[in-house]
Amino acid sequence: MRRRDKEIANYQEVEELLSNALVGRLGTCFDNVPYITPVNYVYDNDKIYFHSAHEGRKIENIKHNQQVCFEIDKMISIIPGRRMPCGSTTEYKSVIVFGDIRVVDDIDEKTVALNKLIEKYAPEAPRLPQYSEAAERTNVLVIDVKEITAKQSPIGKKVVIKPTGI
Repeated sequence: MRRRDKEIANYQEVEELLSNALVGRLGTCFDNVPYITPVNYVYDNDKIYFHSAHEGRKIENIKHNQQVCFEIDKMISIIPGRRMPCGSTTEYKSVIVFGDIRVVDDIDEKTVALNKLIEKYAPEAPRLPQYSEAAERTNVLVIDVKEITAKQSPIGKKVVIKPTGI
């Protein structure tokens, strides 16, 4: 990270940001052409799960290159510039994850991930039973997290906690 003074070093805060954001952006690449897809997702134990169609540009990119990045951000406020026309800034927090992506084939892992998605986005909806037809036909992808960077602006107070499992 270029600006270490803006780094969010508190790993619990990073996990909270990843757990609470509603939309993440998946970055894939094929033949040096980047592609970004907004997705609904769930963060769980250094993994990011989301459901997907079985075909399309995102899936084709993943078949050729399993290395991905994933981004979430939280816009807090706009801070207007007082003396210069371009002196405004933004108060924000953001997290970027790097890792490898794969299709979840294990029906138990897939069902748990889908139920966590239901819990996050539709908490009043019923959960999937184990070995459901819906879980069988739904494509679930998972990013195995290798690296996380997080930053904030303006600079806040930080507590350093080393991440576990990374």
